[in-house]
Amino acid sequence: MTVRVLKGIAGGVGKRLALLLGVLVCYLMMEATWAQAVPASPASQAEAAPEPADTESAATAEPDKPGGNAVDRSKPVAWQLNIEAPSPLDKLLHTYLDLARFQEESSKDQSLGIRRSELRRLVISAPEQARALLEAQGYFNANIVTSVSDEVANRPVVVRIQVDPGPQTVISKVQFVFEGEFDTRLSNADPLAQALLDKLESGWGLPEGQVFRQADWSSAKSAALARMRADGYPTATWSGTSVTVDAEKHTAKLFLVADSGPGFIFGDIRVEGLNRQPASAIVNVAPFHKGEPYSEKRLLDWQERIQKLNMFDSVFVNTDLDPTQAGAAPVLVQVHELQMQTATTGVGISSNTGPRVFGEHLHRNIFGLDWQSKTKLQLGRLESSGQLDLTSHPWPGNRRGLISMQASYLVDSDNAVTTSQYLRVGQLREGERLERTDYLEFQRAEVRSSSGNVVSNASAASGTAQWIFRDVDSQVLPTKGSTSMLQLTGGRTYSASEDPGYFSRGYARLTWYQPLWMHWYATARGEVGQVFARDQVSVPDTLLFRAGGDDSVRGYAYRSLGIDKDGVTVGGRAMSTGSIELAHPLSSKLPGLWGAVFVDAGDAADRFGDLQPKVGYGFGVRWRSPVGPLRLDIAYGNEVQRWRMHFSVGISL
Repeated sequence: MTVRVLKGIAGGVGKRLALLLGVLVCYLMMEATWAQAVPASPASQAEAAPEPADTESAATAEPDKPGGNAVDRSKPVAWQLNIEAPSPLDKLLHTYLDLARFQEESSKDQSLGIRRSELRRLVISAPEQARALLEAQGYFNANIVTSVSDEVANRPVVVRIQVDPGPQTVISKVQFVFEGEFDTRLSNADPLAQALLDKLESGWGLPEGQVFRQADWSSAKSAALARMRADGYPTATWSGTSVTVDAEKHTAKLFLVADSGPGFIFGDIRVEGLNRQPASAIVNVAPFHKGEPYSEKRLLDWQERIQKLNMFDSVFVNTDLDPTQAGAAPVLVQVHELQMQTATTGVGISSNTGPRVFGEHLHRNIFGLDWQSKTKLQLGRLESSGQLDLTSHPWPGNRRGLISMQASYLVDSDNAVTTSQYLRVGQLREGERLERTDYLEFQRAEVRSSSGNVVSNASAASGTAQWIFRDVDSQVLPTKGSTSMLQLTGGRTYSASEDPGYFSRGYARLTWYQPLWMHWYATARGEVGQVFARDQVSVPDTLLFRAGGDDSVRGYAYRSLGIDKDGVTVGGRAMSTGSIELAHPLSSKLPGLWGAVFVDAGDAADRFGDLQPKVGYGFGVRWRSPVGPLRLDIAYGNEVQRWRMHFSVGISL
């Protein structure tokens, strides 16, 4: 019994050994020849020529063919890759295929070699990688053929990948399904929910008829989800998304299911970080009230408004997105206050008024009255002034109180001296694009000739309404859009030398920015003003109009275009100017440095019928600095027949 068992065991062991030896022999035989690069499939075929055995460790050479040269298998195989595909798919495959990337690396470093077995692995995997890359571009029925040439001494092995992508797949249907509170509100015909649905459908990045691409699919899903989260449903998620591709019809159907979660409502506001400033300054500029639907844009707008108060050096606005508190989500504002007082000094120069020195003091809550004060003193050869501005912290309705007073001394180009003073009391209303200022004002202005004779002396009590509208891509460096300003003033004037009386005044200014072809940019500006009063009524010179200077008609001195009275230029009751400018970057390496050419024209007179537009034209450079464009212009004034230099910083409304 024992002997029979041992014989059976010995026989079984012998059979297993024989089987293992057979497997080993088969493996060695497979290693000795090239395998097929890729098995044939209905949409893809791979062809590969056989290659001698991979025996890099052998020290001997083996003839490649009868009568041919020997191939030294102790060295890495020399090879090259040829990809035959329509543009731009050839570039795509050259960039992302493992074969192509290895070839790129080895071309940079000749010491990098590749074993024959590793090359076979890369060749075998190439069709599948290529197919995935093509499908991401919308080609779901591509035909890919891979072949490998024989290995011959002193010649590289050629790996060829031939691609016939076939037609691209286009979107035939897009279907959205919603779950959660958003679906409930749509069923109840909620207008806000319907408006959000319209935005989702109109802004969907892969509409019907468009080519399906994986990158576009991912981008469209992210954008749609971000829209839902920003407009009232910050916890929204995709429950499921799918793409069904019909390879024969080359179409794709998109199906998306979104779970909106609860709709969030703004709750109580809590402010942290205040020591000396009132919380009302922050709460009063909020663009929403408790109980209104959540909006991410409103939070960002509010954060920007708080930063513009010039009271805090850091501002962070956040909402608690706990679904259990969605009906009254608390809003947290965290701030860090700036120093209560700051003082600055500096020097400057202007082509309008020459060199100057100035000092400025800012108190962010004077006497604890929730008002800011700004005091500025400027001393110059041609212009000196002192100014005090008091601005309240924001009141409810995004309003602010204003009190301003100024005294100034200005020497004009004809050496006449204008002295003026004013006191204003009013309020400012700030909106996202529209800013309105209403104020009552008392002002006085006197013009004396260089010999000391009084040419004009008048005072006025008036009321003014001013609107400023901004719709530009950047308020600091605009290139597209427009800004406009409208002023309407009415009041009564007083004068010791001429008749008092009632007057009205209107002024409008429009600036338009537009990008053109080939990186050219156009700027057009126009302004017009008119004072209405009886001829005998004296109006303060500061309420009249003059032209000329950096932001008026270049080529002429500042305020030099007006009415000649007793040999002195004074303001006119009518004014009109216009400007057209074309600019272009001077170099692609310095995109912020532009060259410009321009034409300006305008004049001021007592009546519009008396206007005789003076023309100025020239060229200049622009540096688009972080604080605004710095302009340096050389302009020629036709009327004065001379060149004049102008320079300024920032934009003018």
